[in-house]
Amino acid sequence: MRPASAIPRENVEWVWPGRIPAGKLTVIEGDPATAKSTMTLDLAARVTRGSAWPDGAPAPTPASVLLLSAEDGWGDTIRPRLEAAGADLDRCICVAAREVDGEHGPALRPVVLPEDIAWIARLVEECSAAMVVIDVLAAYLSDRVDSHKDQSVRRLLALLAQAASRTGAAVVLIRHHTKTPGTSALYRGGGSIGIIGAARAAYAVVRDPDDADHRLLATVKSNLAGEAPTWGYALVDVPELGVARVDWDTDADRRSASELLAGTQSSALGEAVEWLTAWRSTHRGETPAAQLLADATEAGIAATTLHRARKQLGLRTRKTAEGWVLE
Repeated sequence: MRPASAIPRENVEWVWPGRIPAGKLTVIEGDPATAKSTMTLDLAARVTRGSAWPDGAPAPTPASVLLLSAEDGWGDTIRPRLEAAGADLDRCICVAAREVDGEHGPALRPVVLPEDIAWIARLVEECSAAMVVIDVLAAYLSDRVDSHKDQSVRRLLALLAQAASRTGAAVVLIRHHTKTPGTSALYRGGGSIGIIGAARAAYAVVRDPDDADHRLLATVKSNLAGEAPTWGYALVDVPELGVARVDWDTDADRRSASELLAGTQSSALGEAVEWLTAWRSTHRGETPAAQLLADATEAGIAATTLHRARKQLGLRTRKTAEGWVLE
């Protein structure tokens, strides 16, 4: 216990000034197929080669990046994406598994959190990494971590934040959005609210509601700086590598994360209307509402969105002795 006057004042260090703080946790989230992994690898490539940031912020000092990926292939996806982004491949340290002592000698096992946090920190120090990318966070959680329980998640992320602070590396956690849109961008990420609570910065990757081929990186949370403006990008095919690279916009976008995700919710309604129209064409006459709800859930459509789609199509429900039916 000591007075604040006895605590040395420190400046926040940044990997991407104003957006990705060094020695802290940052979350990048979005729906599947929004190219958030491709975009994050573009950011990693800029760290390895010391290139200027998309918004014109000063280039970082070239440094290594530690990459943990549970969803994409190392040789057929991650390396080509890094090459397309112009990364210094020698500075891209790909962590696929951990070597441990097995019954019959050295053996490999998956990396798990929180058990391997100290081991990851040692790797960061050994290769002087400025950034660690964990894609996706949920895939690396051990069985004793419940990603939907706030207390369980906060214990894990407290340990991860301590390791980030000790090593000085920015830890970027990628996660998916839930299928059910919330009222705030803060609540769209999958798992406990404790994930975004522990992060010092968080961003949503969203398809542009006005242009399906355009993506936007929008600020959801920023504790250490003012809210960075939304920045857009497109994907450009690189045929010789079989992947796409990121082509960033030259100007900021005025829309916020909440506005953009509201646009996504409208798109979700449109998809639900199309699905329900097709479903109704194959289910004539009165149909149990429970069956409709089960089929919609399986298709990834939220109950509230289904209800709005039903109202938009003018379909009515009626209560019978057996339960509610769709007329």
